[in-house]
Amino acid sequence: MENHIDLGEHTFMLINGPLFFINLTANIFYACCLVFPPRSGQRLAQPLTTLLGYLVWCSVMYCVALPLMFWALKEGKSYYIFLLSWAIVLYIMHCSMTCYVWLNFFFYIQIVPVRRAPLIWIKRNVKSVIYGALLLEAMFVFYSSAVNIAYIVSHMSSGLTCFNGTCPTYRIPLVFSNTAFDIIFRVHILLCMCFMTVSSVSTAHYLCRHMRNMAQSGSPFNTRRRPGQMRITITGLSQGVLYFLYETYYLLYSLTNSYSQHILLGPWICFTVTTLYISGTTFNLGVGQVIFRQRAVHIWMALKAMCHIGLVTNGGEVHASQLTLGEIATTQTVSVKMS
Repeated sequence: MENHIDLGEHTFMLINGPLFFINLTANIFYACCLVFPPRSGQRLAQPLTTLLGYLVWCSVMYCVALPLMFWALKEGKSYYIFLLSWAIVLYIMHCSMTCYVWLNFFFYIQIVPVRRAPLIWIKRNVKSVIYGALLLEAMFVFYSSAVNIAYIVSHMSSGLTCFNGTCPTYRIPLVFSNTAFDIIFRVHILLCMCFMTVSSVSTAHYLCRHMRNMAQSGSPFNTRRRPGQMRITITGLSQGVLYFLYETYYLLYSLTNSYSQHILLGPWICFTVTTLYISGTTFNLGVGQVIFRQRAVHIWMALKAMCHIGLVTNGGEVHASQLTLGEIATTQTVSVKMS
């Protein structure tokens, strides 16, 4: 007897509906920030722009595929539509996860001084290394997903299963390829998780040791850049935790649905876990990347000015009595005048 574990439709909508709207809105905003960078201020350099754009694109594509999967399952129109959308989601998710791994590594290379020859060479050629790695991983994940889908479609269309280790002759190469790619894929995910953990922990260790040494020696350090580096490191560690939790669940989901005869995890709970991971990634991007935070602050201040909230001008001067505490701190060092 199978125990089918899943969320109800109303519970699924209650959790995923608000998160879907927030994720789609936030990632469209991130995309606008990358496509239309601020005219003044520091602009992002490559490969950071590509990495951020890739992550945003993956999140937006997931938000597009989620309603399609919901409709295919709810209406029961075609299982092949659900299968195609689920393959797209798996491809997007793993591309997003590996992309964040390389984003963490990029910040590690930029923040931590490197002394060994291989790391020095990577730092000098970081764009080529990251572009090549992203291309190879995208091709590998795409081919692995294609083999998996071909295996499932062949299994469904033929109506045949393997009994006692024997399969139809024409399906043996496909079964072997699917099993081999699945094992390689698991090892690849495990290596990426270890790689991400090492780079994030090494960055955090370097920053903590550097600030402790500066404090003990009484030497000044760059207080302007250090909070941003710490914020990036903390969000990287947070993303590593999300990575571990999501891959643990996905492994449990795959093993349970493939080999267990008593427990079956339903699709609604799997989609919900994926949505939570995308939400965590969206949050970490917003907190960790200054280009998104600054643009959000500028828009917020513009909206407050349009609504005449917080800022009162008289003859071009900004009166500190009408400002909030944060705005007073800003105007103490810079005289703001409207021309």
